[in-house]
Formats: sequence, structure tokens, C-alpha cells
Amino acid sequence: MKKDRIIMHIDADAFFASVEQGFNPHLRGKPVIVGGIADQRGVVHTASYEARARGIKTGMALVKAKSICPDAIFLKGDYAHYRAVGDVFQEVYLKYTPCVEFTSLDDAYLDLSGTEHIYSSQCYVARMIADEIDQRVGVSVSIGVGSSKMVARIASGLHKPRGILQITPEHEQEFLHDLAVDHLPGIGRVAKEKLTDLHIFKVGQLAKLPKLVVEQLFGKNGVAIWKMAHGIDEREVQRRIIPRQISRETSFAEDTADSKMISGSLQYLTERIGRKLREENLNCQTLGVKLGYSDFTRIARSKSLIHPSNDAGEMFRMVQTVFDEMTLRRIRIRHVGVSATNIRPNNYQHFLFSEQSRKESLNSAIDELREKFGFMSVMPADTLKLKSKYRNDAHGYILHNPALTR
Repeated sequence: MKKDRIIMHIDADAFFASVEQGFNPHLRGKPVIVGGIADQRGVVHTASYEARARGIKTGMALVKAKSICPDAIFLKGDYAHYRAVGDVFQEVYLKYTPCVEFTSLDDAYLDLSGTEHIYSSQCYVARMIADEIDQRVGVSVSIGVGSSKMVARIASGLHKPRGILQITPEHEQEFLHDLAVDHLPGIGRVAKEKLTDLHIFKVGQLAKLPKLVVEQLFGKNGVAIWKMAHGIDEREVQRRIIPRQISRETSFAEDTADSKMISGSLQYLTERIGRKLREENLNCQTLGVKLGYSDFTRIARSKSLIHPSNDAGEMFRMVQTVFDEMTLRRIRIRHVGVSATNIRPNNYQHFLFSEQSRKESLNSAIDELREKFGFMSVMPADTLKLKSKYRNDAHGYILHNPALTR
């Protein structure tokens, strides 16, 4: 493992509640709970530190939270606010390095390797970032610095809120060995219970076990856990920012008034967008339809889903609704397009809408089939209409507009 890497992990403190407090000064210093109104079904998504001090925890039923902290301010949350603050984060981080990996709106890794001659210290960079974010959006962040993602992430979580902790490479082993085992990635409740049965409580104790024993204890994850216990984490920071829009468009080889052809094309485009969103572990909430007429005029409309999604079937139902509600002129269509906006990381949805897990399993199975047998191996029946117009290969239809083949 390269010990000269400098990885920074930045995690916003109680993000959604902090954003609400940042937007509304009247909420500052008060217990704020984001997840829904107090008397509705649902759970606490995020609680401000004032609410946490009163015993409120993430995942707690809202009704129970209300009984524990009756004077708390309950909010449903506003993704537009969170996205706007996430954009500020992105702007600030990119001032210091182009290698930024956003794992969610409020959580990111920065690779600062090679910047030692530019900045006096990594703690200086961390302080500059934390101060600018606080000044611009009123949100505090906690920051960890190490030679790997794992060490940086653990360090950022140890001194919340507003903590800044750097672990130098020569002290990483010592740092890890004193930690409880469940600080390591991959050590959940069940794994911790197994280790407790063996009287292993610290990472240092786990690191003394032979690799083969750890592998037998945890199966295919055993080697990864053993490596983590020895401070070995070679994962690179993958440059990744959250796009504002993903769109797919195409022009027909011949202008058409065939509604089934147009609808089939829109569904095919939606399938491609859904696949892209799932590849990037993202969801979208707003779907747009764009039509270009033969006289080169255009019309565009959009509409939002109730919940964010990357399920192509669910997305297309909204696309079809938008298309059906468009007042079309009596001239042929030459160009169609679908766009996905209000894009957000998938884990935001996971927590709020866990009932989506069945659809995600289905989509995962479809993606695996397409990966193995080609994109055309699983297709909605209505898109078969396109077969009469276009050739296809394993990657999809070979359409008039090359943008569609992505």
C-alpha cells in the first residue's frame, strides 16, 4: 500500500438537520428532527445535536421521538435545500483537488496526494474547508486525514461535531490497534458477536489472528477484514460528482406521427437512463420529455415522481404521463428526448423508502442479465416496435442518433 497517499474524508454533521438550521436561523440551538411530522408513520432520518442530546436517534419511530422530545421541531425535509448545499460542498472541495469522490451529498473523499508543496499542512486545508462551508451554508463538518480511505473515514467519525483529526502513516497501526473492532468496515453486529465470543474486542487483538482463521470466521469477507485490521486499504479515490442531469435523445431517420413508435423510443431512452442511474448508484425524481417537430420547433415538459427512483418501469410511467399530457401539433416528430433531473445518491432513498428494495433486487437481476447476455436480452415489450425500424446488437438498438447507443 502506498504510504505517501493523503486521503481526506469529510462528513457533514447531522447533515439534513444542520441544513435546515442553516436556512432558518430560528431553528438554531433547538432540537430539530428531519423525517416527517410528529404524528405520521415513519422514522427519524436525521436529528440535530440538540435533539440527540435529548435521546433522539436515527431510525427511531417519529411517534416515539415525539414522546421523548415533545418540544422538538419536526420537518419533512426539502431535497432542494440539501442539493443546493451539496453543490456548495462540491465547489469548495474542488478548489483543493480535482480528485473528489462524493459517496453521498454530505460525504466525500478527497485525494490530496502530491499537494504537500502547495499547502502548509493537511490540517490547514481541513480548517480552510470547514470554515468556508460554515460561513457559506452554516453547516459544520468533521474531517479525517490518513493514508487510506478507511483510516480517513474512521478518523472523521471520532470527534464529531466539528472534529479534525489527522493520523500520520507512522501512527496508523497504533491508532487502529486501540479501536473497538466495530470501527472497522465489515464488522457489524453479527461479526462483533462472533469476535466477542472469542474475547476479541480491539482491532489490535483481531490483527493478531492468522489470516486463515479470520477467513474461516467471516467467509469471503474474511480476507478483507484481516487486511483492514492491518491497516491495508488500497481503494483509490474515484473522481465522482453528482450530475445535475442525465439525458438521452435521438432523431428519427424519417419524421413520424406514429405514436407507438414515439412512445417505444421514449421507453427505450428511459431504459438507458435507468441503467445509467443504477450504474452510478443514483436516483432521480424529475423526468422530462422533449419533442422536436419537423419544422424544428420544440416542446418540453417535465413532472416529478413522488419518490426518487432509478427503476425504469416506474420512471417510464411518469414519462408516458408527461407525453400523454402534451398538446401535440398536427405535424410529424423528428426528435425525441428524455431527461432525468433532481438526481441524488441512492443511499438517500434507501433510508426513507426501504420498501423499494424489491424493485432494486429485480433491477439488479436485469442488469446482471444485460451484463452477461447484452442490453437487448431483457427489454420492455413496447420497445420491440423499434425492431421494425432499427438493427440491434448486444449493446442495444443502432439508432439514427449515435447518442442513443451509449
